[in-house]
Amino acid sequence: MTTDSGTQQVARRYVRDEDVQRYELSGGTLAVVKEEGAGYRVDSVRSDGSTSSVDNAGVRGDVGQCGSRILAITDTVRSESIRSAAFEAYAAQSGGSVPEALTVVVQLTDHDGDTPPVLAVAPMIDGLSSRQRMFDCEGDVITMPSVREDEASASFSGTESERRGLVLQRWDLSVGQRTMVPVVDEAGNPIGLDEGQGVSDYVAIRVGNEYRFVSWGGDAFAVDPASGQGRYLFSLDAPTYGPDGYLAMFQVSESGVYALKDRRADRVVSLSYRPWEGGQWRDIFTTGDLAWYLREGVVTGALDIQSFALRPGWDGGAQ
Repeated sequence: MTTDSGTQQVARRYVRDEDVQRYELSGGTLAVVKEEGAGYRVDSVRSDGSTSSVDNAGVRGDVGQCGSRILAITDTVRSESIRSAAFEAYAAQSGGSVPEALTVVVQLTDHDGDTPPVLAVAPMIDGLSSRQRMFDCEGDVITMPSVREDEASASFSGTESERRGLVLQRWDLSVGQRTMVPVVDEAGNPIGLDEGQGVSDYVAIRVGNEYRFVSWGGDAFAVDPASGQGRYLFSLDAPTYGPDGYLAMFQVSESGVYALKDRRADRVVSLSYRPWEGGQWRDIFTTGDLAWYLREGVVTGALDIQSFALRPGWDGGAQ
């Protein structure tokens, strides 16, 4: 853990933990979501080095933060442990027939027992996918960009752009309900995603009334969560597959996107920057000094850079 006071190590409870994501809470506490068995465990690491844990057995799905809460959006197919509570909540909410499967928002922190509390429920939609570790949060409303596949449109038109559309899942936790918002351009036309574009595992930032994000593959979008009006901005100008491909990680600021690219062929690493509005990708630095460490050796296998951080307040790439 790194704070203003320096960096310290905190011992793990288990040897084979796998981090899903880390979130900063108020008071300098770090919430670390880990995969444990078939579910998530959240470790809260405080600045004094003390820790506490909350287990969520059998719960997997999209993860994000809203204020002091760490949440997951899952469904009753993947997370059978919350089936009973989810169907009970939906029956009380709708008063009518109950669908075969539900999509559910649960809280992974600040609860007792293995089963997390259900905050919102809605019928599960076939062809809707996300795979996110970040939500937009406004009060009790969380928004998550998602992809919706329309097989009927695909079979009729045969075009990929009509088959995969960008939509927003907006969950109002104060009433426990979901609204689906199609993302449209300035002319009111749905924003479609071609075969190479995606929104999964994005990093994002609020700029004015827009939620701006870039996916793991380097596709950048800007969307107004309330209205659904959006824009496709740009994509990474480097291949992510093949012998000349790169492993790429991203961070964002209000001014633009930073990409740390690790070239697979020779493990040369470069940091690039591109503004949200206009401009092109520009290399800030390139180094081969990490190649000896990242390459496969006699004793160790090849290593990958999992993430990187920007010093708060630094905007060197925007100059």
